[in-house]
Amino acid sequence: MKAYRVLTGACVLAASACSFTEGFDGFSGASSTRNGPSTDDGAITENSDSGNGFTAVDGRVDGGSDGAAVDPNTAPYFVDGGSFCSTQTTTFCEDFDTQDLGKNWLREGAYGKLTSYTAKSAPNDFLLNAPATAATGTFVSKITHDFDTNATSTVLTFDLFPEETYLGTSFFILSSMEWTRADAKYSLRLVYSSGRIRLEESNLVAPPNNKDEYHPFFDLAVGKWSRLSLDVVASGSTPGAQLSADGVPIGTRETLTPTAGMDLRPTLILGAVFAGQPHTGWVLRYDNVTVTFR
Repeated sequence: MKAYRVLTGACVLAASACSFTEGFDGFSGASSTRNGPSTDDGAITENSDSGNGFTAVDGRVDGGSDGAAVDPNTAPYFVDGGSFCSTQTTTFCEDFDTQDLGKNWLREGAYGKLTSYTAKSAPNDFLLNAPATAATGTFVSKITHDFDTNATSTVLTFDLFPEETYLGTSFFILSSMEWTRADAKYSLRLVYSSGRIRLEESNLVAPPNNKDEYHPFFDLAVGKWSRLSLDVVASGSTPGAQLSADGVPIGTRETLTPTAGMDLRPTLILGAVFAGQPHTGWVLRYDNVTVTFR
């Protein structure tokens, strides 16, 4: 497992200056394919063939006798009970342990999948594994969940394991709450840039009419699980957001500038949308996602 020391960095991209004005659905590339609801992460039991040339044994893989390297990211398997979500009373909960992605999510892109390796709550987590590239370009690899209830006062919480991050200038969105079902749109997202994370806002309008706000960077430990929380009020007289990690506030409450007239039904997105320069790759794991409407 690689771990990279987190350093201070700034985003220096010639074209977009760190702004994703088109939103998650505005990016595509050679590696981005819209697959619709995922069905290929089906209920795979222990001791089944993982489909990667290895044989799963007790939820892990055996590389056999040919000396091939063992891939620890074995296929998911699902349990009836004992998962994280069985203990929660929230609007939405996903621990990836009881059903495949297609039940709750629309999956897009090639680099995100469920795995039964090193989850925060066993057996599964959602793995985002973006390989290195020498080219400038974009890709989408995300899972999306739409809510049909109006909600602008929400708390999003999830466990995040940054297994490998890139310290150069490339950047990507790792999570987002968006209100995009009307002409007036609003996106509130967590963005990795040069190995650090910050909160960003956008009205998802192309320049010169875009309104993008950037909040302070913060560091998150690499090589361990951290529980991130984003407490959002995206309407009313005092819109704002408070970030926390493992129950400890990150900085102070940030003032937000939501777009007037937006449809109040939110969308949750996890994964990666990348735009920028060549990069060495990212490996992130997600687990135990909750959303609470107030």
